Amino acid sequence: MLRLLMLFVVLSIVACASSSAANRDPEKVNDVMITFINSAKAGFWKEAMDCVTPSERSDMMEGGLVMKEYREAINRLRLSAIKNMEIGLDSKGRLVGIRDALDESNYGAQFSDEKSAIDPSLLKDLASEQRKRQEELEKARAAEAANEQPEEEGSFLESLLKESPKDL
Repeated sequence: MLRLLMLFVVLSIVACASSSAANRDPEKVNDVMITFINSAKAGFWKEAMDCVTPSERSDMMEGGLVMKEYREAINRLRLSAIKNMEIGLDSKGRLVGIRDALDESNYGAQFSDEKSAIDPSLLKDLASEQRKRQEELEKARAAEAANEQPEEEGSFLESLLKESPKDL
């Protein structure tokens, strides 16, 4: 009897170990995530939410609809980012940890939006500054040209007089 009990314990441990390995199997997680994201991006929210555990599904939905912040986070997800996420599968092959990954995505997007927000009162009108610089440059060139032109004429006349015969 003791041997039978020990065999049962060993089999239970092996079964738990193999089920936890299946929960983190990258290929299976990847397949379910692709189904989840493609269904969601196509607008098939019921099919997408069927890929999520019931507890996370209830946290992500309100009044039978997926909350706006989760829809935006799902649309923002890229398939290439799936490998970096801490997502697994439950015993029925549904995603576990997707809500946390989406919350993290929302937090990152919010931080990015805050970082890139620019106060319009601090912006300079670059076009008007460029026009002013161009006008100043044109004025400086015109003044320079005006200053150089009489000198060139005077120096040209002087050179002619110097070269001309002094008999006149």
